Amino acid sequence: MNCNKSLWLYVHKKDEQLIDDATQAIFTQGTNVGQLAQVYFPDGKMAVLEDYPGYQSAKRTLEFIEQGVETIYEATFIYDDTLVAIDLLQKENGRWHLYEVKSTNDTKPEHIKDVAVQYYVAVGTGLDLADASVMHFDRDYVRHGDIDVQKLFKHGSVLKHILPLQENIGNDLKNLKEMLKAGEPIVEMGTQCKSPYSCDFAEYCRKLRPPVESEEASTLSNDPEIQVQKIRSFVSRLKYPLCHLDFETLQPGVPMFNESSPYQQIAFQYSVHIQAEKGGPTTHCEYLAESNPDIDPRIGLIRQMIEDTKTAATILTYNQGFEGSIIRQMKINFPMYAQQLQSILDRMDDLMIPFRSKHYKTESMEGRWSIKIVLPTLCPELSYNDLDIGDGMAARNAFVELYHCSDPETIAKTRENLLKYCGLDTWAMVKVLEVLEGV
Repeated sequence: MNCNKSLWLYVHKKDEQLIDDATQAIFTQGTNVGQLAQVYFPDGKMAVLEDYPGYQSAKRTLEFIEQGVETIYEATFIYDDTLVAIDLLQKENGRWHLYEVKSTNDTKPEHIKDVAVQYYVAVGTGLDLADASVMHFDRDYVRHGDIDVQKLFKHGSVLKHILPLQENIGNDLKNLKEMLKAGEPIVEMGTQCKSPYSCDFAEYCRKLRPPVESEEASTLSNDPEIQVQKIRSFVSRLKYPLCHLDFETLQPGVPMFNESSPYQQIAFQYSVHIQAEKGGPTTHCEYLAESNPDIDPRIGLIRQMIEDTKTAATILTYNQGFEGSIIRQMKINFPMYAQQLQSILDRMDDLMIPFRSKHYKTESMEGRWSIKIVLPTLCPELSYNDLDIGDGMAARNAFVELYHCSDPETIAKTRENLLKYCGLDTWAMVKVLEVLEGV
């Protein structure tokens, strides 16, 4: 429904499918969350067999229903040449209720469409469905001790939203099946390639595109347009000693540590470059937590961060909203450090401001202002391209993988790569500030 071509490629050119590490991590998390949700409705029967999504799973589902089983996991139904697997099928007061489990903090529009198709197929087979709900994390849940599954999840009916969609689903399926009989559809790349999910065939489609965009980008000028007084006003408010601070975070859906909630940003690493005076030498401090699931990475990080930043008159970040929100959450979760953390917040400023406000811009930035865009423009001698870990998502995934890794060599290499990446973030800030100070 999101993209005809994606479906066509899945059926006819599945070998072109490319699932990147980030997407695979999302799939894995979704599977784990689905298994955890089964604890919410215990004592059920699993319908899916090893050949899933084969016809035997649907046959087994019908057998469970005939046997009087009242909780079925991955209940599978086939109707109108369409197969669906319902995460949780629960019999309540003599009628069936559908629960679709999502590893999110709320119900999203794409979830409604997902459940609508499941409802269409299940009811089409003759199942008496009383209701359909989306089950997701409760964003207000805070972990204390073992995970309380009954509090971790919440669910709400979406029946009133999916019923109006039913009359169109049959036509949609008919059109999709007709499309599959024809040749490869021509679909321009667009928002559907990334929203609501990244497409597994985006790389295939990208290879088919003429390289016009990159050629145009290469002609864009790096000559800066500078509002000198605005830049100097910003620079003048920065006080020395000054330090540059950058966090890396993980964001587990199921809270890993006490005093954390679903998808809360958990800082596990930081880099700090400190300068005692303008133009003076820098001192580098860094922290990378131990990848031990029994140790909350925030505790050691908070203590060392307080120590490493205590002499700074200005604590400079790149996107103060991000680092600031993490520290404010630390104040809530660890009130014993609230005073010192507030002191850090009081001294923070944002190096992004001159670029977000367009006080310093070039054509090549194309209206963007992330550090990955600004750095090669102002300091072309520095680059993330040669790093094994080159962005925040890769850093997050790499650190999470360490929780499941026992090979000392791999662990050491990954930690080295994490330190290089985070260290470059703050060194980049040092060099960008030097350019601004020279205006």
